[in-house]
Parts: sequence; C-alpha cells; structure tokens
Amino acid sequence: MTAPTAPKPLRADARRNYDAILAAGRSVFARAGTDAPLEDVGREAGVGRGTLYRHFPTREHLFVAIMEERVDDLDARAKQLLDASDAWSALTEWLRLYDRSVADYGGMSARVGSLLADDESPVAAACAPMKNSFQRLYRRAQREADLRSDLTAVELLTMISALPKPAPGARRNPYLEVVLRGLRP
Repeated sequence: MTAPTAPKPLRADARRNYDAILAAGRSVFARAGTDAPLEDVGREAGVGRGTLYRHFPTREHLFVAIMEERVDDLDARAKQLLDASDAWSALTEWLRLYDRSVADYGGMSARVGSLLADDESPVAAACAPMKNSFQRLYRRAQREADLRSDLTAVELLTMISALPKPAPGARRNPYLEVVLRGLRP
C-alpha cells in the first residue's frame, strides 16, 4: 500500500479560474443568497459551465471552498477554548462565533446545518475536524456546567445553524440567546 500523495498543483490558468470562481461565489452568495443559480457564479467569474463544474462539481463543493478558512478558524478556536477556565463561557463564546461564521451568505447557515450529519456530504467531511473539536468542548461543558444531556453536539450545531440571523451590525442574535438559556435544565 502506498502513501497518499498531495494533489497536483493547478496550472496558472486553472488556478486563476478557481480563484475567480471562488471570489464570484462569495460575491453572488453574499448578494443573492446560497440558492442563487451556479450559472450566475460562472458568469460573474467569466468562466463557462464546464470550467465551473470541473472545479466545483456541486454547490456543496463550492460551499466547502468558501467556508474552508472559517471552519479552520472555528476548529482552532474550539481547541483553544478546551483549556479555558470556565467551560460555560468557553462554550457560549464558541457558539456565538459559529453563529456569526456564515451570516454573510443568506441561507448558508441553514444549508450547512442540514448537511453536518450527512456523512456523504462534502460539507460534513470538511467540517469533521471542527465538529470533533466542538464535541469535546461541548462534552466538557455538559460535565462542568450542568448542561442538558439529551442533545448531541451535532444536533446543537444544526439547531443554531437553522436560527434566523440578525441584521448586520447587531450586537447579539436574540434567537441564539434563547437556545443558550435552554441548554441548562
């Protein structure tokens, strides 16, 4: 059995197309939401359908690329918060960060939440390290902060993903605050 090799780097023109599609995806989804036609993304990127779908075979693959940096940041922050002195404060800080993490794109949060538990989804695969780190943080908070035990980490993430997002610039999401209060019996 041979060790897996790193993916072959993209040619310069393919890298430009990939970057253009990614930038267009961010722009189109920020403007029109995540249900915007992928053809709009390709048009804004200046690429044809074949190029678009060669780089991103599905909408989920484009979501994964757009979310990659945020997911990595969430994973790193969950790992840091595992050592926080107050498990409840650490958990609520992370959940507020998670709630804000995809608010720039209308509909993305709910879409991501619905895919987190689908092991076949590229979104679930991309989020796996973050979910694992959060699960450790959540379990610690359940033990130390007397949280309800009938809700799994993925169920909590799915619930928070489905919450309406506040207007840009809002200090806090009132819906999230209700969920946080409900975590304690």
